[in-house]
Amino acid sequence: MMKKKLVILFFLTLSVTTATFAAEINQLDLSTAVNIAIEQNYDLQLARLKLAKAKLEYQRQNASNLLTPSKYSKLSAEFSLAAAENTYQNSLDHVISSTISQYNTIWLSNLDLEIKNKQLELAKKELAQAKAQYEIGDIGSIALLEQENKYQDAQFTLEKNHDDYQHNLRTFRITLRLEQNELLPEKLAYPTIWEIDEQEAITTALNNSRDLKLREDEIELARIDLERAEVSSSELDWELKEITLKLAELEKEKTSKEITTTTQEKYYQFKQTIKDMELKKEQLTEAEEKYLLFDQQHKLGLVTPIELLQYEINLLQAKYRYQAVVANYYLHEQVLKQSINRETGVFLDGTTAQK
Repeated sequence: MMKKKLVILFFLTLSVTTATFAAEINQLDLSTAVNIAIEQNYDLQLARLKLAKAKLEYQRQNASNLLTPSKYSKLSAEFSLAAAENTYQNSLDHVISSTISQYNTIWLSNLDLEIKNKQLELAKKELAQAKAQYEIGDIGSIALLEQENKYQDAQFTLEKNHDDYQHNLRTFRITLRLEQNELLPEKLAYPTIWEIDEQEAITTALNNSRDLKLREDEIELARIDLERAEVSSSELDWELKEITLKLAELEKEKTSKEITTTTQEKYYQFKQTIKDMELKKEQLTEAEEKYLLFDQQHKLGLVTPIELLQYEINLLQAKYRYQAVVANYYLHEQVLKQSINRETGVFLDGTTAQK
């Protein structure tokens, strides 16, 4: 009865804390978003309860095994618990990666809206210029119509992207079970690059693989079952169990090769993202320098406001491309660390730096 009261008190406290926390959040960093998702995601809560159930069943099976000791029953119980833990971990990995992906989408959509606003401003200035040129006969009606269409296209694109952004924001807020009307993701900082070589990644993945451990347990269970069949089963049953053992051994070998191949692919994507991030940073620096130069020339009357606005848009686009690859890095780092079953402190201990 006391346990029941404590459980009820825990959930009431969690509900109040969550509601208070949600009310206070206006801006959200990536680490906080991931931690909220871990606590609030319905699928993960279900997986957590299923794991708790599996642990209780394991305890019950162990208690039963004390009465009639059996190595096979003990291993079978351990296998079932390990499988449940693996299922939970896979659910956790999915929630973390999905949250990072959603967060990145919203952050980049917000940046893109800034670009679309500037492009609309540019189209408006160009349309005003085109109308003035038409009035004095510098351009014809077709050129003016093209400029009017360009302005309308820019207006439509901005409205559509704004609607998409609001939709993604609402979806993300619902996923995190947050209730406030406005939720803005904070800027993604340039990350501290994780140092790891390919061979270390592969070796760690093989050593830490839950799937490979389950395959090894299946082999051990099949081997014990075959030994039991040698004592008390028919020749046909023995042959069936021998095939079962061979299948388990082949499955382990197949799983090992799949882990190696998958880790190599994820490592390649991770390293390519780092190279791309360095390139986009250089391009951003170049775009910033160009904009500052043309801003000075504009102040001296050497560059028109429209030309300066075009360079400002180029700078914003360079910032977008850079932030997109930074967002991509966070995701690929997480995916690689999940692949080798190494915890990602960047997202789980609140140390994500903000710039």
